[in-house]
Amino acid sequence: MNNDKKIAMNNLAEKKDMHELDNSIDIELEKLKMKKKEKDEIMNALHQYNDIKDATQEVLGRLAILEGVTVAEMHRKYNLLESD
Repeated sequence: MNNDKKIAMNNLAEKKDMHELDNSIDIELEKLKMKKKEKDEIMNALHQYNDIKDATQEVLGRLAILEGVTVAEMHRKYNLLESD
């Protein structure tokens, strides 16, 4: 086999390897994008949970004042964990 053919075959093999590497990188990038989307969805759900929890604590606190009891007593009255 002459040198020109060897060079051409090497170039073709390199292009194939680069194409496979490029495809592999694209797949990994898509996986990372999906993980980021999943993480963002979890973070949004946590923010919503915390907002609801804060509002609930505010309501419980005001009810406790109206009823002349502690917030801990309100937790017991409504069967809520005091750590919530």
